[in-house]
Amino acid sequence: MKRLKRPLGSQGSLLLTTLAGEGKDIFTLEDAQKVLKTDKGAVMTLLSRLEDKNWVVRLTPGKYLIVPLSAGEEAEFTEDWFIIGRHLIEPAPYYFSYYSALSLHEMTTQPIMTIYVTTPKRRREVKVLGATYRFVYTKPEKIWGIEEIWAKPTEKVKVSDLERTIIDCLSNPKLCGGISEVAKGIWIKRGEIDFEKLSSYVMRFGSKAVAKRLGFLLELFEIGPQKIRKELKQMVTSTFVLFDPSLPNKGRYQSKWRLRMNLNPQELKEIIKT
Repeated sequence: MKRLKRPLGSQGSLLLTTLAGEGKDIFTLEDAQKVLKTDKGAVMTLLSRLEDKNWVVRLTPGKYLIVPLSAGEEAEFTEDWFIIGRHLIEPAPYYFSYYSALSLHEMTTQPIMTIYVTTPKRRREVKVLGATYRFVYTKPEKIWGIEEIWAKPTEKVKVSDLERTIIDCLSNPKLCGGISEVAKGIWIKRGEIDFEKLSSYVMRFGSKAVAKRLGFLLELFEIGPQKIRKELKQMVTSTFVLFDPSLPNKGRYQSKWRLRMNLNPQELKEIIKT
């Protein structure tokens, strides 16, 4: 069913036009009180009505998003999904990760509908304006390798840097569309990757499975210094791991990198040609 916007009313119109004029697409209860110059209870009542009429969306208690007219009758839009995600989790530490990081770094051309946010704050999945926000729990000490980038001309968000994005995705390919998506992203950004940093990240991350998958991909695509592959090879243990954990547990065993190849490497070579 399509959700139609209903009349704003004078107070609602005053509030939203004033906030929009101030550039506040996302605002707080206190912001609304300053505009309307009335008590908290009356403002909360108005905001509840605006929410029912689909003019605003409550992101967290006391924090709201103005639904733009460009969102159309179904109130879905994409340009501010990452900004919304930031407001959903702040002030807790966070960074956009996995498929979301691939998208922000332009490592994938696939459309995304799920926004992944890694954070030490436990929070349930939530849907806002057509996007599903999935919060991936991590320990505070594991939040590193992060940078701020512009999500829109006036707003920055935190995202795993290029090298940490590769590490995270190789650690849990299920959250980024599988090994094929990671491989394609690595190939796209092969000229921008800091391989020394990437190697140090693998050591810090401490996952033998990541070292095995990354070493195999660098060798397959013949990218990165030879010494980096040697460093990764030193982390290889005798235990075999699945090349792509998002796929069934089957396939031949590759002895050098101790991988069970449940994805044909030739397919990866074909993917990077497209």
